[in-house]
Amino acid sequence: MFKKLCGDSALQNVVIVTNMWGKVDPQVGEAREAELMTDDIFFKPVLDKGAQIARHENTVTSAQNIIRLVLDNHPLPLRIQVELVDERKDISETDASEELNREITALIMKHQEEMCLLREEMEQAMKDKDEEAGRELEVETQKMQREITRFKNDAKRFASDYRNEKDRLEARLAQMEAEVKQEADRVVARYQREIDELRNTLQANTAASEMEKVQMFQQISELSRAQARAGAPMMGLGLFSMIGAIIDRIFPL
Repeated sequence: MFKKLCGDSALQNVVIVTNMWGKVDPQVGEAREAELMTDDIFFKPVLDKGAQIARHENTVTSAQNIIRLVLDNHPLPLRIQVELVDERKDISETDASEELNREITALIMKHQEEMCLLREEMEQAMKDKDEEAGRELEVETQKMQREITRFKNDAKRFASDYRNEKDRLEARLAQMEAEVKQEADRVVARYQREIDELRNTLQANTAASEMEKVQMFQQISELSRAQARAGAPMMGLGLFSMIGAIIDRIFPL
């Protein structure tokens, strides 16, 4: 699942950190670390793609060494980000979701095989008129059936929860866009009032010196530029850009 979420290219930026080294004998810890690094069911597939492994020994030095391993990394998008954003896939179509479904399917198949065995044992218990064993097997069968149902519901809820959260975020972004536009309109109107006041002052103050008139023209020009910035289109901004844009429009440079 971790591999599918990251994608092969992003794994080169991964550092797997082991801890609790002070809780085990050093030789035992090293043996466990070696197993983690060389066994395909643990970290070997990720390490083969460029990930690194490091020990955190509960010291400042080991923490700093871990940080140094990632300081020069070039940021890369995760595979699931590329799938959801660039490829516009549904969450159920991503590699990570397929892996999750594969694992759930394997668990369901395993449970179904165990249920078949239990049914055979139940039938044998009934033939042997072993009522107590039959009841126990029936309880176990029902428990497994509930587990299978839970696995299936978890898979459906995973996709459903993602879609609900996505809808919620999109609604919030739409609200923020509306708030940005409203704030931009307010700031533009405020600048326009200041510009109009300066123009009226310039027209009424015929006795003003050339220097004063130049200064007022400069103020009008600066206000006009600020007004243009405040009213700039907001289309295509990301979430953090949009938040920054709100700040820029409230406190223009």
